[in-house]
Amino acid sequence: MAIQILRAVTQHVNYLGMVRRCLVDGVENSRCCDHHSCLFGKWYDTDGTAMIEELQLFKATELWSEIGMHHEHFHAESMAVVEMAGTDLERARKMETGMMQRSAIMVNRLLELDALVSAKGL
Repeated sequence: MAIQILRAVTQHVNYLGMVRRCLVDGVENSRCCDHHSCLFGKWYDTDGTAMIEELQLFKATELWSEIGMHHEHFHAESMAVVEMAGTDLERARKMETGMMQRSAIMVNRLLELDALVSAKGL
């Protein structure tokens, strides 16, 4: 289970890197997507949720819900930032700060979940 969580962190970080390249290099944003369509989101909606249900731990369920909320908001923010970069790069850079903070919170919650799963020996 812990490997699944760490793979999910990697998938999120890879998506974040793609968004950053859009902002820094002006790369076309054709790969930006909603929170259900990215690799992390597909895992979250299926195998990840099944894993959490199998754990039957209140703290894991609580973290999972928070992760989902941050993930949804992160995608909305990232798509808005990339779209804004096409018309107002200065404003997009300011919006990027919030997006990066949201990403950091999400990754930290995933790492908390990983520690919880590891502590249970799963």
